[in-house]
Amino acid sequence: MNHQIELALEQLAETRGAELARQIKPILLVNLNRGRLHRFLDEKPDQVQSYVWLVADGFSTLHGYLHKIQIERAPEVWHTLYERMQTWAYTFFLRKNFAADDPTREIAIECATEAALQLLDSHFPYDTEFDAWAHTLVQNTCRKFVRNSLKKSVVPQEKQVELEDDLTDLSDLPLEVQMLMTELGVELESALAQLSEARRSVIRMHYFDGMELEEIAQDLGKSTGAVYSLHFNALGDLRKILSATRYKLNE
Repeated sequence: MNHQIELALEQLAETRGAELARQIKPILLVNLNRGRLHRFLDEKPDQVQSYVWLVADGFSTLHGYLHKIQIERAPEVWHTLYERMQTWAYTFFLRKNFAADDPTREIAIECATEAALQLLDSHFPYDTEFDAWAHTLVQNTCRKFVRNSLKKSVVPQEKQVELEDDLTDLSDLPLEVQMLMTELGVELESALAQLSEARRSVIRMHYFDGMELEEIAQDLGKSTGAVYSLHFNALGDLRKILSATRYKLNE
């Protein structure tokens, strides 16, 4: 397959310029590794050259736009795109029988924001329309939110224990264990500092101040749905940050 791509790129260079062939070569290789080229060939066997031309056309049309989004992060481009992403997310939740209300809009905004952050670092394959690709990214983010929401469960009463019954006094632990517990506290504080102000506030108010999420919503002047979404995404961020930190410590 690599040889066929090289031949197609040579033909492209002859007809449309060596610079264009050079620019799209890494895109083609990533698409090949991710199976996009094979999916294309399932419908159009022996059409590697057609695929290369498709990517070349997409690159010529959309590269400037993608550069404004992912590199320049131009506000005038992002504003329009972000509004569309919010609409796509909100429509997705309405189709999943969410209520057409402010909490759903808040959740849609959160999902659109997460999808937008992913889009900044995502590989665009240039073999499809940009809006269709971005729409799929938003839908996948919304599906992830729904799946994770369904996984939430309450610990059965018989499995619950009082903290006093389950924890040992820190002063009774060996010195090296005490130091490890202290390091964990510093690690957690460092992770919290990397969250957005809104997500950090929800975590502190819920877990440190013992406030219910409904109380936090009232205190912050936000909808309950927005606070649930902030809480959910904050926990996801903390898991990623702490996992990355521990991986580095173990290297």
